[in-house]
Amino acid sequence: MRRATSAQALALRARIVLACAGPEVPPIVAVARDLRVTADTVRKWRRRFLVDRLDGLAD
Repeated sequence: MRRATSAQALALRARIVLACAGPEVPPIVAVARDLRVTADTVRKWRRRFLVDRLDGLAD
């Protein structure tokens, strides 16, 4: 499997954060399933966004 480019990786991180946004935050496992990533990936990027906002999504 090839690694995603920076633009693709950033787009996925943004999709993760947006999927977790809103008044009713869906369960992490549901977001992970919908985006076909692991729950740990969702936790990582959600946490980084909550702490550092947009800067947290950069490598």
